[in-house]
Amino acid sequence: MAKTRFGHLIKGLSFKDYGPGLVRQGTEMNGKFLGYDVNIQYGAYWAAGKMGKPPYAAEAHDFDQVNIWMGLDTYDMGYLGAEVELTLGEEKETHMITTATAVAVPKGTPHMPATIGRMDDRFIFMTVSLAPELKSKPVKLSDKPGKQADFMRSKYRENVQHLAFTRNGPWHYGPLNQDTHEGAITDIHGKDFEFHMSYESMNKAPYRFGPVPDKPHVHPYTEFLLFMGADPDDLSVLGAECEMYMGKEMEKHVITKPTVAIQPAGHAHCPLIVNKQDRPWIFAVVRPWGHTGKGPSGYVK
Repeated sequence: MAKTRFGHLIKGLSFKDYGPGLVRQGTEMNGKFLGYDVNIQYGAYWAAGKMGKPPYAAEAHDFDQVNIWMGLDTYDMGYLGAEVELTLGEEKETHMITTATAVAVPKGTPHMPATIGRMDDRFIFMTVSLAPELKSKPVKLSDKPGKQADFMRSKYRENVQHLAFTRNGPWHYGPLNQDTHEGAITDIHGKDFEFHMSYESMNKAPYRFGPVPDKPHVHPYTEFLLFMGADPDDLSVLGAECEMYMGKEMEKHVITKPTVAIQPAGHAHCPLIVNKQDRPWIFAVVRPWGHTGKGPSGYVK
């Protein structure tokens, strides 16, 4: 393989088969793998029951975290196909998750257990933790039953984001890019901590990203671009061929399997082009520290 300058920032993902159980296949990107104090994990849930590991109790950790329940109908991204009961806080406030949802968990906040009460379709569960390793400690809560979250009046209602999706149509990026992938995109934010993430369904190729699709750009924050398969039976298959250009030199990298492309703050990247695909997939952008940071911003001339 020819030596490249930026190849170390393009990392293919490996998946583990967990065997019989609720979650059957998944991947972990820890701090050592990513080169940052960030941990990203996701996997496909195949069956109903208690999520996590025994004893399925409340837990807390000393870092901020976002949990995402991600549906896999790429033409209806708000559809989850399951019903999940999640407990938040010392009050054991209970939230029902029945659509694609993100939950912001500030450090020290008790959360879990989570139980899948009904499953009509398989989905992805993802955690993004602002720490290199995912470590938690059990929390002993009152034996009193928790309270079901009320509409608009619950304590943690702003932590629980029932995701709305915007359709990607022609001219989505403006006058210089008329492409559409016929999918939809959503935004996720932190609660009491800086965080931003988006993800979108990719239903059609060819497609070019960005309002100026033929030029690289830079920005003052670090982000991780995730190329994710959308088949819960085999997350290791992407089903697309993408060109990712890195640096001012526009060094070309071809992506054909689930991959993370790491973009440090101030690093020039793009164009990003989907040349072809034989199945829908998901593109996610994770900005663990939000839209903050120092460095150049804009398109590279």
